[in-house]
Amino acid sequence: HGAPIAARRAGTLREPWTVKGATGRSPLARSRPRRNARTPGSARMFGLAIVTPLPQVALDSARCGRPDAAASRGVRGHRTMAGFERPGSSGPPMAALGSEVQAKDKPMASNGSARGFGSAASLMQAWVLTLFLLPASAIADSGGTVPATVFDLTLEDAIGRALERNRPLLNRRLDREVERFALDVAGDRWRPRVSVSPFLRRESADRVVNRRAGVGARTTLRVPTGGEFALGWDEALSSAFRDTRKQTLSFTQPLLKGAWPSVETAPVRRARMEERIGFLALRQAVADLIVEVVGSYRALVAASRQVEIGETALRRAREQLEATRALIRAGRVARREAIRSEATVANRALSLARARNRLEAANFRLIGLLELGGTVRVRPLDGLTVEPGQGAPEPSLEEVLRSRADFRQARLRVEIARVGLVVARSNVLPDLSLGIELSRDRTGRSDSLLRLDAVIPLNDRAPELERLRARNALRKAERDLAELRESVGIALRQAVNDVEVGLRLIGLARDASALARENLAIERNKFGQGLSSTFEVAVSEDELVRAEQAELDARLAWLDARTRLDRVSGRTLARWGVALKAVEE
Repeated sequence: HGAPIAARRAGTLREPWTVKGATGRSPLARSRPRRNARTPGSARMFGLAIVTPLPQVALDSARCGRPDAAASRGVRGHRTMAGFERPGSSGPPMAALGSEVQAKDKPMASNGSARGFGSAASLMQAWVLTLFLLPASAIADSGGTVPATVFDLTLEDAIGRALERNRPLLNRRLDREVERFALDVAGDRWRPRVSVSPFLRRESADRVVNRRAGVGARTTLRVPTGGEFALGWDEALSSAFRDTRKQTLSFTQPLLKGAWPSVETAPVRRARMEERIGFLALRQAVADLIVEVVGSYRALVAASRQVEIGETALRRAREQLEATRALIRAGRVARREAIRSEATVANRALSLARARNRLEAANFRLIGLLELGGTVRVRPLDGLTVEPGQGAPEPSLEEVLRSRADFRQARLRVEIARVGLVVARSNVLPDLSLGIELSRDRTGRSDSLLRLDAVIPLNDRAPELERLRARNALRKAERDLAELRESVGIALRQAVNDVEVGLRLIGLARDASALARENLAIERNKFGQGLSSTFEVAVSEDELVRAEQAELDARLAWLDARTRLDRVSGRTLARWGVALKAVEE
């Protein structure tokens, strides 16, 4: 293989691609490739399996730099710390890909023949790459994933975008339109209602046909006492010249069932309270959405920080591995010390992969709340900052109850239940009403009528059932209100305690992180002097990673505790400066 072989021996060249035949042999072999021998994670074209680039990690220069020496020692092959097989070895298959592709490279017999054959092989390899890899890249470009669009967002920008584009919140705005219109319709109860009823008739009696046409109009007006005024006007024209005309004015006032303002105004009062409940429900939905966006945004920030911690830990582990190998070459450390460093690098790479996966999950959750596309990647501009003196003064319980939307909704439900009980008790009474009627026909004759009507049900127990349901509904609403009051008091004290304790935990975690960082520096210095081992260095490294993660968790927990305190005390909208009327519009 000429110059590439020398570069591989020197450890300065890494193969970005590995091209092999479908049977695991070199593409220069004349044997016929098998049809069904596919390599997982590769593209099959014209009987060739093109293996994708493998992740490269730091390898042992004593083994990877001299494959001929490894073969002379009888070593069948070796693995990297990440579990991948070196393309130039003849060991077991690559664990990460799970395939049976093995390398068949052998040590060169002589320099002259190696150079002659290496130049031809290099030309052939370049021709194969040009012929097969370019179509593969074209196919990948045409059918691959769309590059992600990066959005730089602050936390306030994310909240504003969520309030504008969140679909469940937009649906709640549509519900508010219906609720406001329902309140207007309920207010029509005491407005005049006019109805017009034209008619056309054909009558036949004793072979005499009479045709009548007319029109009637009626206007009604309810009063808060439960009574109703009615004004009627009827006029009819007949082919038999028997025209009629009549005007009627009447007033009816119930005396028992449905009487007096407490019952008559019940539907309007219930409609007003239900509209208010809808307004408070929208406010609660907005506050819940803000809390969810804030939590998702901070989770994304924490996931980004975890990736940074993982990358820094992996870099330190690789530096420790290089330092260990340098001491091995100098003969100051035994070769077995490199195993621990290699294992540490592998563990750090695994932790970093998991951290990146959590970052992707946090990004998907946030873009789902913001109603962004699936290819968008949010880059948070705000961090998990904790300013000194951000204590949590405990607000009074009564102030919190006045600010909480759910508690105000519970009180309105109690009032609605009381109104329902009043109406149910009224419906149990007999129907007794007083009526007055004045009429006048086309001839000018006037009539007056005064009546007292009564309807007494004898075996109808349905009103009594409704009264029982209304009474129990009121009792349940009152108990729910008392339970909510107690739970709010407990949640308030717990939220204040979490904020106070969280500040102390942040200080302790910060001190622990600084001490762990100093301890790692001491252990690495001792290792360089031969006074420590890779085991102590790895333990110190683990302690530092755990301390940094604990500090990150403490900051995130404290910020979440502050958010919970704002939510419990009903100050979420005021905390983020959100005007609910602007949200409704």
